[in-house]
Amino acid sequence: MIVSDDVAERVCELFRVGLRVADIDIDTPLLDYGLDSVRSAEIVIELERVFDIDLLDEEVATLHTARDVIECVSAKRGSRTEVGA
Repeated sequence: MIVSDDVAERVCELFRVGLRVADIDIDTPLLDYGLDSVRSAEIVIELERVFDIDLLDEEVATLHTARDVIECVSAKRGSRTEVGA
């Protein structure tokens, strides 16, 4: 899957701001940065707004690292483009 640098940068920025951390290693579990259910819900809402996508609860439950989120967002944006949405 091709992931744009823009998506990766924007996702990491959302996590840096939402989790109040200086930097995000995309392969470190987000729980290690203090992600809890409240912050998770807030970040999911922001991801949906920023990228104009819908994330299902089942999908969100499988996203453990920023890399997972970046790949999911990229796939959703790609599939949206492919179907002409």
